[in-house]
Amino acid sequence: MKDYSHILFCGAFDGETDYLAKLGRLNILNVGVGFHESMYNLQNYLSKNENIRSILFVGSAGAYPHSGLNIGDFVFSYKFLYKDLADIKKIAKVPSIVTKHILAKTDPYVIQMSKSLDFKETVSNSMNYVTLIDLSSEELVDNLIEAGAENMEAFSIAYIANKLSIPFTAFYAITNIVGSNGSAEWASNWRKASNILQKKIIQNIFGSK
Repeated sequence: MKDYSHILFCGAFDGETDYLAKLGRLNILNVGVGFHESMYNLQNYLSKNENIRSILFVGSAGAYPHSGLNIGDFVFSYKFLYKDLADIKKIAKVPSIVTKHILAKTDPYVIQMSKSLDFKETVSNSMNYVTLIDLSSEELVDNLIEAGAENMEAFSIAYIANKLSIPFTAFYAITNIVGSNGSAEWASNWRKASNILQKKIIQNIFGSK
């Protein structure tokens, strides 16, 4: 078994990390939901745990309709966007000085894990909320053509990791299609999807279910 003691496994809440935590052998942190909690809790944890040299987010995401991803897929991402819906709809402006693209440093251990698990690579978009409208094809093509998945915490975690030069990768279970029915689909699917994702990781690391 490879040594994963340098990796912080994190999720937004306990339901995304509970199987991993039960092992008692991995560094686990639930960062909280959304930008604010995740940034504060991650930075606070890292300030007290200097042994962490890599971060792996284990969570759920919605797939954009044009992505080719389906509910039940598993993906990984080290490319992160912040493209706000209000900006896309041209009812607000996100100043150009605000960071909107992050290419995270990668951990060879984690990338090898993603390949062993045969996860698909995707680009993440994050906002501090869940999209609950159906975006038009034109809006998707003009603004989100490179994005495959939407997750609330990934960009903020990537931002902190990037500032501290720590490799960061996100693993997602695709629980819904982004749009008007996305929240209801997530509620129906996240628990089963999280169980499968965590068990895949455990089997990869320890060679058992």
